[in-house]
Amino acid sequence: MIFDSMENFNNYLCIHQDFTDAAGFIGRQDLAELPSGKYDIGKSGVFALVSEYETKEISQCFIECHRKYIDIQMILTGREKIGVCNKKDCAEEAYIEDRDFQKLHGEVGFINLTPGMFVIFFPHDGHMPQAQYANKLETVKKIVIKVPV
Repeated sequence: MIFDSMENFNNYLCIHQDFTDAAGFIGRQDLAELPSGKYDIGKSGVFALVSEYETKEISQCFIECHRKYIDIQMILTGREKIGVCNKKDCAEEAYIEDRDFQKLHGEVGFINLTPGMFVIFFPHDGHMPQAQYANKLETVKKIVIKVPV
């Protein structure tokens, strides 16, 4: 997992060849106006998911991970807590291949994702998004860029 300020995103381009395509999308001037939906980025299967939702109480959230994609997550408006853990420290449910999704059960620590910050989750990183920040429900507009491993 990497958690940093958006102004430092370019420092991580060397991690994966497709992070450059992600940086190009992140640099768009119209990000805040994009409607919810899927946006294809580049030619190697990178895509972005733009969504809006209400944060939830922690008890309503769950830990997840992915095998085929690295997640780059950033918030445009609102704030949320994200639980984080290492997959190896969790009990695993069945992997759903067509959704590249697996639920995990375990203990998490929390980071606060706010506008201007980003987090990168790799396949070994369990993450529990959409938890309410400061015990207050908020509307969040978020971008998740999916980069093929």
